[in-house]
Amino acid sequence: MQTIGKFLAAICAVLFIISGVGVLLLFNIEQKAFSSATYKKAFEEQGLYQRMPEILASALTTTITGNQGTLPFLQTVKVEDWQNIISFLLPPEELKALSDNALDSTFDYLNLKTDTATISLMPIKSRLVGDSGMNVVLQILRLQPECTVEQLTQMALGFLGGQIALCNPPPQAVELMTPLIQSQLQALVSAFPNEVTFIADARSGTPEDPRLKLNTARSVITLTPILPALFLFGIVLFAVRTLREWFIWWGWPLMITGLLSVVIALVGSPLVGLILQFLIRTQISILIPPVLSASIAETASAVAREILSPIVIEGIILAVVGLGSVILAVFMGNRSSDNSLSRVEYPPV
Repeated sequence: MQTIGKFLAAICAVLFIISGVGVLLLFNIEQKAFSSATYKKAFEEQGLYQRMPEILASALTTTITGNQGTLPFLQTVKVEDWQNIISFLLPPEELKALSDNALDSTFDYLNLKTDTATISLMPIKSRLVGDSGMNVVLQILRLQPECTVEQLTQMALGFLGGQIALCNPPPQAVELMTPLIQSQLQALVSAFPNEVTFIADARSGTPEDPRLKLNTARSVITLTPILPALFLFGIVLFAVRTLREWFIWWGWPLMITGLLSVVIALVGSPLVGLILQFLIRTQISILIPPVLSASIAETASAVAREILSPIVIEGIILAVVGLGSVILAVFMGNRSSDNSLSRVEYPPV
């Protein structure tokens, strides 16, 4: 019976090691992979902040196209033009702040804190006023084909309230039209939205919300530490009868789990990166715009390093606790042997 108990305890010890390593990995993925702070570090490390004008331009074009009340002038601006305009308008530090806000909004949406994700366009609106706004209009015009005589006439009438013909006017015409352009910039800024919604799903907040399945999976992950705890309890139940046996039966599994976790954390970045890319492409990509999910997928390697860093510390702690338990058990065994020798009775001479 004692042999069967030790055999079952050994099985529990092996299962604890396997589940313990898996729980450390999954638990840290759940904690780090759904935090905007993790991706901010990754974006900065991999230089992906310059991708944000593309994301902003895509969201802005979608909003303007769906709003029939915007100026015709805005309706004709292409995604590529908006991308160039945003890059021209915003200095790197403002673009970074705007990008960070977009990441915060994205993960608030994924974490069920909000039902939409938005980007504030107030920094862009503030820079459209004055010389910078004038330069933006001229930049848009320079991207167009050269104007014909009819288009120049239509453009002059357009800035006075009619339909604007977008084309590239000659320098002399630009000088004449500058006062008209400046007078219309205020109307342009007023028509510009204060923010754009780049993630919205009609199912948000309903039982069909696709985020609910993802949230359920994350909730299950947060409960996984119960599994190795049950295996530790099984070890006690099947094999531990003394304090020394407790140190031995828990010490070795804890030490092995810690050492394996450290090794995986040091060399497992490519594996964790693949797991993250799978999650992003199969789960997150169906919830956020493709251009944003593509950028986030590129951060998988950097995010993997962020996830694995705490596992190194956690693994070392487990290994030290396990090693300490084993050493203490050996010390208790030696002490017990010494006490037994001291109690030996020698026959009289």
